[in-house]
Amino acid sequence: MLKGIFKRDEEENPASSREKQIVIEGQTEEVEEAMHLLSETDSDDLDETMEEIDAAVRKAAKTTLQDIRMMEEGRCPACGQKTRQFLFTSVCAGCGWFSFISPEEGKSIIHLKTGHNIECGTTFDTQGDYILGITDGVVRAKVTKDNVQHIEYVWSDEEIEKKRTARAREQAGICSWCEKSLIQAEEDVIVTYAAFGSYQDRYVFCSKHCSEAFQGQYPIRVHKNCYHRPCPDCDLCIKKYSGDDETLLRQLQTVGE
Repeated sequence: MLKGIFKRDEEENPASSREKQIVIEGQTEEVEEAMHLLSETDSDDLDETMEEIDAAVRKAAKTTLQDIRMMEEGRCPACGQKTRQFLFTSVCAGCGWFSFISPEEGKSIIHLKTGHNIECGTTFDTQGDYILGITDGVVRAKVTKDNVQHIEYVWSDEEIEKKRTARAREQAGICSWCEKSLIQAEEDVIVTYAAFGSYQDRYVFCSKHCSEAFQGQYPIRVHKNCYHRPCPDCDLCIKKYSGDDETLLRQLQTVGE
C-alpha cells in the first residue's frame, strides 16, 4: 500500500522519491502497518489522515518561510529583534539565538573534558543531549554534551578570504558573470543559488543574458536541478543561504494553493 501511495509522486518527481526513501529508510514496515490499520475499518480514515498530514506540511512550510524571511531581513526568527551579522555568524543580542556556517574547507574539533579531541568536517547540535560529528555527509561521532568542553571551528585562510571577497562583491553589487556594477543594470537583478559540490553558493546577475550565459557555462547535475528548483524545497546540498530572495513569492503561491 505504501508503494501505491508514493507511486505517482515517484513517476512525476524521481528526485523527490529518492529523498523520501532516505527519510523513511528502516520505517517502511511501520508506515505500511499504520496505513493498513487506518484503511482496514474505513478507507475514509486513511484519506482524512493523509489530508491532515498535507495540511501539517503546508503549515510547517509557512512557518519555515516566515523564519527565513525574518533572517533575510536581519531579524531574529525567535524574538524579532535585529541580529548582528558577522562573517560566518548571525547573533541576536536580545534572546541569544544564533545561526552559523561550519567550515567547508577547514574542520571542526570537538574538545572533550577528558582532554581528548574529535576532528570532523562539521558538527550538529541535536538540541537534546548529543553533539553529532559529521564528515563527508556521514555521522562519525555521537558525543554527550556533558562530555564536551568546547567546539573549535578551524577556517582556512583561503575560505575566509573567499567569504570576505563574496561579501564585498554583494555590497558593491557586481554581476557574477560580466563583473559589471549592478547599479548600471538596465534589467531587474537576477539572484541564483547553485551547488556545484556539496555546498550552496549565491550568484547575482545584471541581466537575463548573463544568467543564461552562466548556466550554459556551468551546468548543474540533473538530480539537483538548482537553476529550476526552489531552494527551500531542496535538501540535496549544505545550505549557506536560505534562498528566500530567489523563491519566496513562488513558494507562498504554492503553499496557498
